[in-house]
Amino acid sequence: MAFQLGPSVAVLLTLIIFFLCLLTFVGVPHTDLSQDKSRWLKYPAWHPPLIGRDDNKTDGGLFFSSLIITFGCIITAKVTANPPTSQKLQSVFVSETEHGPKKVSAYGFNRLLILYSFITMLTLFSIIILDVGKIWAALGITHNASEFTILVLIGSGGKLKSNLFWGLLCCYWFFVYLGSLLIEWPFDANFNHENVPLTRDDVHHDGPEPHHSHDHPHDQSHDHTHDLEDEYEVIHHPRQLLLLILASVFHNIGNLTATVSFDELLPSLLTSLTYGVTYPAYLYYVYVDTFSISIYPQKLIYLPSTPGWKKFIIATISICCSLLTVRLGAFLQARKDNHGDDITAVYY
Repeated sequence: MAFQLGPSVAVLLTLIIFFLCLLTFVGVPHTDLSQDKSRWLKYPAWHPPLIGRDDNKTDGGLFFSSLIITFGCIITAKVTANPPTSQKLQSVFVSETEHGPKKVSAYGFNRLLILYSFITMLTLFSIIILDVGKIWAALGITHNASEFTILVLIGSGGKLKSNLFWGLLCCYWFFVYLGSLLIEWPFDANFNHENVPLTRDDVHHDGPEPHHSHDHPHDQSHDHTHDLEDEYEVIHHPRQLLLLILASVFHNIGNLTATVSFDELLPSLLTSLTYGVTYPAYLYYVYVDTFSISIYPQKLIYLPSTPGWKKFIIATISICCSLLTVRLGAFLQARKDNHGDDITAVYY
């Protein structure tokens, strides 16, 4: 029999891990890290002067990523202007409820991915003009808020059920930006960058099985199956979801690189280029999901059960990962400041 932790024990262990992460910051002294200024507005920026700074390269990386995301947004917005009319083209989220399986169309999720990518494009392109700082934070928080909305939508079975969510989102928007304005350097940069530390696209899916019911009888779609196969490509559902997972992992690696090496040109440049891979991959998922059919009557995406205690654990562990990322950056900066390679630098 497999060993399983109960909800109470799992939550307690999660809290212990969280406090251990906080303890790693004990003894970290105040930093005198120098702060660069934005090129055009001359306001303080959220990074030190870059080693080997080359505005031509950094602007080129940001512009390339922004341009390719823009093209992807235009194409996918056009092809998803109307919901699919055939059952075999529709993707559906399936979640377990106390009343049995509940199905919700994934069309809204796909459209939200497009909006999220468009906001990301604006956030990236604005860095060329504003640089990363307190003014830019207004767009940065909008980007984070759209991420948060996607996570809540997935955790809610594919549909935002409560009107209270939008009020909470506005409160989050206001208080995070207020914190970004009032907190001093360099903690304002860390605060804004890590205020939504949840892992993107936290979707666990199992391989769907053919589903026959009175709501979606197989013979309704069977009449048009051959016509659809001539017009659309047949995919091995749900393999298209791998695009979301792989792109998310790739993007998180890029963000980790920029966080721990924030004063060097190459990590900053590589991070900006990861956006040009990650978000087009998200949009390519939308395109594939829109123009592909499955061998099954419908493309079903099974979502995990996420009661409150599971959401708490996921959020807390994600915050811990973000805290440890910041702590790693502080450790590496201390090694540079002290010009030492010994392990005692971990205490700085």
